[in-house]
Amino acid sequence: MTHTERSAEVVKLRFLLGVKLAAFNQFVAERLGLNVIDLECLEVAYSDKVQPVTPGRLSKLMGLSPGSITSSLNNLEKAGLIRREPDPTDGRRILLRFIPGSRTAITACFEPVNRHLADLDGTLGSEELESVRRYFSGLLKIIDDYMIGDPSV
Repeated sequence: MTHTERSAEVVKLRFLLGVKLAAFNQFVAERLGLNVIDLECLEVAYSDKVQPVTPGRLSKLMGLSPGSITSSLNNLEKAGLIRREPDPTDGRRILLRFIPGSRTAITACFEPVNRHLADLDGTLGSEELESVRRYFSGLLKIIDDYMIGDPSV
């Protein structure tokens, strides 16, 4: 396979990965009684380096309006996954707290796939894993930069 053919195959696989991930998120969201945006908000809030997350920060991380975030937070609160609490140091701010044990139901939905992905990762050597890590990191940076309006993207 030529370099051009490999590049075309990577573009095709990248597209299919995006489609499959969207379908998988829809599948998991439905199993949890959520919509995809709610699930994505929850996952972004769980994985954010700043804890606890505020609705305003989540809005920026997700690229969604405050109204959309409020709607998702209402759904997540109704599902018993989060609660909103006033910030003890600043009564104007709200902090998002995860209900103890709520992560278990979500983890159960992802666990079988994550187990198989770990097996797949185990078939790769250190250099291959580094290439995959570098590729995905670069891909995420390009998407993030584009979404924030970076003119160089």
